[in-house]
Amino acid sequence: NDLIVWFPSEFGLSPRQGPIAEALAARGIETWLPDLHATWFLAVGRYSLTKIDPAFLKEILQAAREQSRKRVYFMAPGRTAATGLSALRLWQLEGLQEGALGGAILLHPKLYARTPQGGEAAEFIPVASATNVPVYLIQPRNSAYYWRSKQIRNRLEEGGASVYLHVLDKVSDGFYARPDYSEEEERMTRKLPELLQRAVMLLSETTEVPLTAAGMQEQPQPILPEENAAASSAALLKPYRGERDTPPLSLETLDGERIELEDYLGKVVVLNFWATWCPPCVEEIPSLERLRALRQDRGLEVLSVDVGEEPGEVKAFLEDKPVNYPVALDPEARAFREWNTYAFPTTFILDRKHRIRYAVFGAFAWDAQEVLDAVDALLAEQTEN
Repeated sequence: NDLIVWFPSEFGLSPRQGPIAEALAARGIETWLPDLHATWFLAVGRYSLTKIDPAFLKEILQAAREQSRKRVYFMAPGRTAATGLSALRLWQLEGLQEGALGGAILLHPKLYARTPQGGEAAEFIPVASATNVPVYLIQPRNSAYYWRSKQIRNRLEEGGASVYLHVLDKVSDGFYARPDYSEEEERMTRKLPELLQRAVMLLSETTEVPLTAAGMQEQPQPILPEENAAASSAALLKPYRGERDTPPLSLETLDGERIELEDYLGKVVVLNFWATWCPPCVEEIPSLERLRALRQDRGLEVLSVDVGEEPGEVKAFLEDKPVNYPVALDPEARAFREWNTYAFPTTFILDRKHRIRYAVFGAFAWDAQEVLDAVDALLAEQTEN
């Protein structure tokens, strides 16, 4: 009686999803895997699906219902989840039949209008607070969005949605689809059909799906790529747009010492939030160390903040890495949240007075000439100015 329409991420369908769909079918849950990229002749990529009209997804959901006469569950990851919620609302507005829809299963959804620049407050897309269908939210713990999952749940509940939050330990976003995965992620992938079956059962036992859409003050806007999102170098290093004063920072380092940001007043500080499970974070470690070596004698310091991990885990990871700068620990992500950080890696560049001058997310070459030029301009400033 149940059917899941599993829409792909912006990176397309993965061969690893087929066996999951087959296992769901063996459990009595028919599963559709629409290939949106092939249908629209789109190349895969971070923002490849953002311009697809939600009405198209709605038509697929309606077709699944009409052809199968089964109760339909929408499932999607990442940015596709946002488009799908708009599709569900359109279905309600155009006449949702009783018993046609069972709810939504969202895999690590990205419901922000854009990934916030470091230090900015997040802006949700309008449909996030205009969703009233039951939602089962699956969020891996090895993700920056884990630390915002309760905020996402609360925003969905504002529209009347019943939201169930299920956190998966020791796995990252897209663990079931990526070509590279850990043993724990493979184990969790094998368990995913059972988990999804339970999600469907729980959603089916929730209050009936409202046939009328929740109110929305604004029409949903397409999720557009962040400015310069396609850039892969220091072109991302743009002046900070928000308030320039910094929150306090007081953390213990891997060496057991207490690090206070105010102790570095008079220095230009490159403050990097990261985690060991984040490949881009690891990728930029050598260039952060090279930047420090190149400019430390002129008054620059790199401070690293690992978020949400155990000291032993971080220490073992860094044993063979070229890191001579302080590595602080933020096990409960308090500093991560206080600095309004939403993605890994996120890096702040502070001037000698510790005003935020640059804030970027994503990895790039910190010893590139463009970065050195920006840093040199800050190093040339006098603290009395």
